[in-house]
Amino acid sequence: MAILSQNLRVVSERESSVDSIGAAYAPPSFGTSTVTDASVSSTPENIVIQQFPVGFGSYLDGILPPDFATAAGAFAVSMQQIKNISSIPVEKFAQVVTSIETTAGLNLTTSSVPVDTTLVSGSLPLIALGSGPYGTYTMSDFFGCMTGLPYIGIDIRGLIQTIETPALYNIYKQLYLAVTWERATASVQYTGPDGFGNYTITGITLADPGGGYGREGNPAPTVTCSWASATATIGTDDTNITNFGRVTSINGLTFPATSGSPPTISIAYPPGGVIFDNTIVQGYIDAANTEILAIQTSKQRLSEQMNSNWNDTGTQLAIEQRALDTGLPVPVPPAPADIVPDLAQFPTTQIAFTDSIPQFALNTDPHMQAQTIEAIANICSPGGQSIVGMMREARNQARLNAIGVPLDNNISDTITPVQNKELVANGTVANSPPATLAQVNCNTGDEINPNPYGIYDPNNNNYYVTNPDFGVSLLDTGNAEALGSFAGSAYNNLIPTNLNAIYASKNLLPSTYTIGEAIDEVIRCNCDCWDLI
Repeated sequence: MAILSQNLRVVSERESSVDSIGAAYAPPSFGTSTVTDASVSSTPENIVIQQFPVGFGSYLDGILPPDFATAAGAFAVSMQQIKNISSIPVEKFAQVVTSIETTAGLNLTTSSVPVDTTLVSGSLPLIALGSGPYGTYTMSDFFGCMTGLPYIGIDIRGLIQTIETPALYNIYKQLYLAVTWERATASVQYTGPDGFGNYTITGITLADPGGGYGREGNPAPTVTCSWASATATIGTDDTNITNFGRVTSINGLTFPATSGSPPTISIAYPPGGVIFDNTIVQGYIDAANTEILAIQTSKQRLSEQMNSNWNDTGTQLAIEQRALDTGLPVPVPPAPADIVPDLAQFPTTQIAFTDSIPQFALNTDPHMQAQTIEAIANICSPGGQSIVGMMREARNQARLNAIGVPLDNNISDTITPVQNKELVANGTVANSPPATLAQVNCNTGDEINPNPYGIYDPNNNNYYVTNPDFGVSLLDTGNAEALGSFAGSAYNNLIPTNLNAIYASKNLLPSTYTIGEAIDEVIRCNCDCWDLI
């Protein structure tokens, strides 16, 4: 009752007690109320509007002196930031507070965020080595190019055929012949000499087919025999890389044959002389660069697309080759001779160690994890201070958990819901390559690809059905359609993104009927049912 009577004082009496410090703080508004002062008459002119006091000390006004009330109110407001604080016995809280560790001695990190962004930016390219969002590993990184999923370079061959010119094609053919320059050799099989000094020739073997023959339209090389004349045949089909520019046979010889001296055979050098000249190769390279520049000028967009696809394909191949070696706990055999086969690999050890620090931090026994790590950490570096600070944080969290105070310091290891929808529905988000699924119809041999319904717009969180096979224009999620409407379903967004067949239609083979297919199935079913009657 004393408190009630204090709160019923008139405004004029209360205004003088409002402290200047607390006036800057605006507590939650409780509105106004009409009260009647019992000490005065109840005539309308004596009815006053009671204003709730303003300031940190407002709740204690009239109970404690103004300066005490303000300090206590400010402290209460600060403490309210701690979750569940109002339900925690003060005795428990006091015991925990006395054991809370601070950042004393860890003064290198001056960032306003918990993680040094500069160090993170330098570390991620060394650890985040996958092709998924933000460098995470995907299943196709380990299965490799056998899936074909990450390769937007699947169109490289088509782009090359679109932008290539006959001149460039010919330059590359001549360049190939130039760099495979090698003299062909053959050997003769014979017996003798006999009693008359003659040798009997029984056959000839092409020992080395050589390479580079036929460059710039030159004829097949000359074959010189000590007992007969012969000709050579060379491969001219540039689609048959095994024989292109090489001697495939020597013709015009009959066996057995005779010779008055030991038989010999030789094949002339490829075009260019006895000694190969590197300036020939450089000339073709220069000519190719000139032609490529002309193509890039005349077909700029297609050229940029092909170069981009080519680079992306090379990057993905490098990721896959590295994934098996670095993304798995142990090396994939056979390991090189200088590699210990059971040694854990980078960055697996670093990731596992970081994930284990919260548990290591709790063992503060002598010679155990926490003390050992603090002993070997270089606290003169941000990395060493971060390890020590992380252990202190882990112990603080364990202490607060003991009294029921949860923390919000856990950084999620998943992408945001919007990014997840974008990834599933559109097939890609920033920092991840697209995936193109292709399978083969077992009955017809035709290629089967996903038939996506449409596209997800992350800006307004809507999925737009753009595929005419499915008719509707906007995916129904159960939400209210009109702005401010309360008519939405209570079960909106019931199906999670990863199980939503419409979202997943971009990444999986067709699993639902189109409108036309559904009609055909109904007709087929009805016909079958009539047949049963």
